[in-house]
Amino acid sequence: MLRTIFFVSCSALIVLSDDGVGLFPDIPAGVLDTDNVLCSDHFEQYANHLRNLSLWAHEMRDATAKSVTGILRGSISQFGQFEECLTAKAPFPTQYCLATIIANVPRPIPERNPKSLIYEPNESVLRKIYDKKDPSQQPENVVLMGWCVPASCSPANLQNSLNKYFEEMDFPLKNENVTYSSVVDASSCQKEDEYKEFDQADISFGLVSSIIVSIVILSTVYDFFRDTTSEKLKERSPTVELLIAFSLRKNYRKLPSANDSNPALKILYGMRVICICMIIMDHRFGTHLASGILNFDIVEDQYRSPVGTIFFHGDVFVDSFFILSGILVTYTLMIQYDKRFMNPAVIIFMRYVRLTPLYAMVIFYYATMFRYTGAGPMWKKIIVPEVEDCRANWWTNLLYISNYVNVDHMCMVHSWYLPCDFHYFIIAIVLCIVIHKSKKIGLFFLGFVTFLTVLAPFLVVYLLELSAVIYFYPDFLRLPKQQVDFILAYSKSHTRASPYFIGMIAGYLYYRMRGSGKRLKVTYSHLILFVSLGIMVGSIVTGVIFYDPAYQYNPLESALYASMHRVVWAVGSVGVLYVASFGHAKFIYRFLSWRPWVPLSKLVYGAYLVHMQFQLRAVARKGGADVSTYFDGISQALSDIILAFGTALILYLFVEAPFRNIFSLLLAHPRSNKHSKQKSESPENVSESTCDSHL
Repeated sequence: MLRTIFFVSCSALIVLSDDGVGLFPDIPAGVLDTDNVLCSDHFEQYANHLRNLSLWAHEMRDATAKSVTGILRGSISQFGQFEECLTAKAPFPTQYCLATIIANVPRPIPERNPKSLIYEPNESVLRKIYDKKDPSQQPENVVLMGWCVPASCSPANLQNSLNKYFEEMDFPLKNENVTYSSVVDASSCQKEDEYKEFDQADISFGLVSSIIVSIVILSTVYDFFRDTTSEKLKERSPTVELLIAFSLRKNYRKLPSANDSNPALKILYGMRVICICMIIMDHRFGTHLASGILNFDIVEDQYRSPVGTIFFHGDVFVDSFFILSGILVTYTLMIQYDKRFMNPAVIIFMRYVRLTPLYAMVIFYYATMFRYTGAGPMWKKIIVPEVEDCRANWWTNLLYISNYVNVDHMCMVHSWYLPCDFHYFIIAIVLCIVIHKSKKIGLFFLGFVTFLTVLAPFLVVYLLELSAVIYFYPDFLRLPKQQVDFILAYSKSHTRASPYFIGMIAGYLYYRMRGSGKRLKVTYSHLILFVSLGIMVGSIVTGVIFYDPAYQYNPLESALYASMHRVVWAVGSVGVLYVASFGHAKFIYRFLSWRPWVPLSKLVYGAYLVHMQFQLRAVARKGGADVSTYFDGISQALSDIILAFGTALILYLFVEAPFRNIFSLLLAHPRSNKHSKQKSESPENVSESTCDSHL
């Protein structure tokens, strides 16, 4: 009892509010009572040194977020000072904990519309901070508060003591029947010495990386050496090609090379780069909003605006990649089958071995070294679970089944795209074979499969009563893999397939029109372009209907929108591409076929794989809340784009291109080195084209 009185007195002396009235109680300096003797002793030592004005004690107190500010504008993250806490020169180890404080506010009487964002100035503040159960609004009855405490105290010790403190202390709002509770779990607390020792997996990643770098250096040196030797050594052979497969010079020279056999398809280079930039920007907005935001009330308002929908419904740009893949795969396979039939299993295998080495290397990094790249208040809540998911479920990614197996613990949440595309590719091969054998039957099956891809999301959303769109609300942004809509609809191959197969139809049109010289009339070009752009914009901004708080859920309407808005986007995208290739939109053609897009387009795959690590790291390290604006989001996205493409260039030179060279040599046609005319028929070159369709 004496110990309890002592710590209450210390807290009362040290923790003072300006006027005695606060929406949330201040975090106490010590714990009231705990069975952990060492924890109590360290807190007693801490309290004594606070009174004696010891620097280390006041560093701990200074690092603690003692009071709540900005909660009425949606600022729920009160981080304190993470680094100061862990580097305080205390006589005992310290730890930084994020305590979740919950204000249990009674429902206001008379009740107000919980979805309304408009409040009267003289309205009771309790009517604003009570839990409105509206997913589009930041809960203002919950705050995260950084707490610097002795490392000897377990999360359970801290939670029990904090809850006891809330029960025994007399807070002003208790007269309004407001009570407080707290949650402090294992993922909330971090110590300075965590993640300092490498395990076997970490060492393995370092070893593999060192081996790859060494091989690249030796291969590059040998490549340069060959240029200074006799003509005999300059002759190409399978052995020489293998020795220079990792050469930086050789692989760098590949970047600007393009397949110009069909000028109509040159626009796809620019489309690919623009789409990945839009996806990176969309992901930046999402991850940024999942972190500490001072003005989340503005974000809540933007959820309901058409302008905001452009960013919160930007997932349709992923559908653009499906469209491009469908076009290129169909076009390439139809050209190949006109020359020589190839075993479908060989094509599938070649695609797998070309895509997987880079994918595996990025997963390897996520599962090992990613957690050592920084530290911050949210590091253990964001980065560590991602690492653990990759360690447990890497195999589902490499088998391209991660969107069906252990989806709630998928390694790299954005990688759901890859199994979808791989599944569609297998179906596309079968359809192209049937079209080649019998055009009428093949096109009938292509149309039928396209119809099924439209029907599937309709049935899933209607029968399971899911949302028409993915709502990028706070819960989804913070834990996307745990959301029912993501697991059952957003990430599944059978619900996202329609853009791909509409792309296949477009790819067949490109195949039929190659070399024909046919052009659309000027009037038709302008009409198709205008209509296509209009329906593309419409497919995005109409999503605001479902963000409207007054909207009453209707399973039929949701199912129709979920199944059709991607179709509309795909048809509009194909219309723009078709006019650019065969119409009179020369300005679009010249822009999208601009030569600098070519090397950038070859880095898109790597940029897609790595860009999220920069965004997650930024959120996890963030030491304080800041203001969110569209300009700031775009500025940060531009930084992500530069980092992603820069990293993708390194991965292309060290991993992607070298392993593609090796597999091309191992699976090359036996006579392809002697007869160059067979180059277009060799399986590795067919796979090269279809691989380029992937992102």
